[in-house]
Amino acid sequence: MTCFGAKCEFNTEILSANWHFTSLCNYRCKFCCMQKLSGDLRSLERARKVLDRLVGLGIEKINFVGGEPLCNPLIFDVVAVAHKLGLVVSVTSNGSLLNEGSLDRLAPHVNWIGLSIDSVSGVVERRMGRGDGSHVRHCMTVAPLVHELGMQLKVNTTVTKLTFREDMRNLIRALDPQRWKVFQFLHVPGQNDGAVASFAVTDEEFAEFKACNDNIRLRNGATPVFESADLMLDSYLMLTPAGNIFLNREYPFREYALESVTKETLPAILNADNYVKRGAIYAW
Repeated sequence: MTCFGAKCEFNTEILSANWHFTSLCNYRCKFCCMQKLSGDLRSLERARKVLDRLVGLGIEKINFVGGEPLCNPLIFDVVAVAHKLGLVVSVTSNGSLLNEGSLDRLAPHVNWIGLSIDSVSGVVERRMGRGDGSHVRHCMTVAPLVHELGMQLKVNTTVTKLTFREDMRNLIRALDPQRWKVFQFLHVPGQNDGAVASFAVTDEEFAEFKACNDNIRLRNGATPVFESADLMLDSYLMLTPAGNIFLNREYPFREYALESVTKETLPAILNADNYVKRGAIYAW
């Protein structure tokens, strides 16, 4: 990082990517900022081309997201391809389709499993559209399986108007993840407009959640990572199901053909400063 007075310029490579490779989801989370993805990955051949290109761009870690990744049965073949290419492989899921059988199939090729859990209460999760009330209980059965199979566990939490006063530390200790990422509700126009009134939190409310929960230490000694809404905008290298780069500041999403991007132009497309500030690069 080079600083000039009050202004800092981050010299960094973009080393990680999130591939929203399916628009399908079996949950209806009302606050989701990726509700209107279009299309689905339909070809393993296309997946290979996309992953090859990402490796050529210097990407080291790929996170498969959605939608719900396990709603597309290609997930099991795609993670194997990514692993074979030498990528650190992560799958972020709502957890509902994770069980002993699916985790056994993922484990040989996956380094990280991410579980999305936004409340200590299954009732609150149901109010937000995340499952039928059994979400938290089910995730408690999934977490030890992830550990037993040798994968690392990450928990993703979105803070909303329903949860900003929750103390989640006991739940997090029970899940025992290596990483806990906490996000402020993000409004993406055209995606989750209807959720703003019920779920958006102010910066002060997000800070209240942080003050309550930031003194926990995870199994590897790490602390939680907190990401404000402003910090998330355009700071993720995200791919559409078809494999194009897109930005999340506006909808319809602005897209860039992956084949047209180079290692030199990639940091200019994203907000590279925020990519670094939000801790995108860590000991994965």
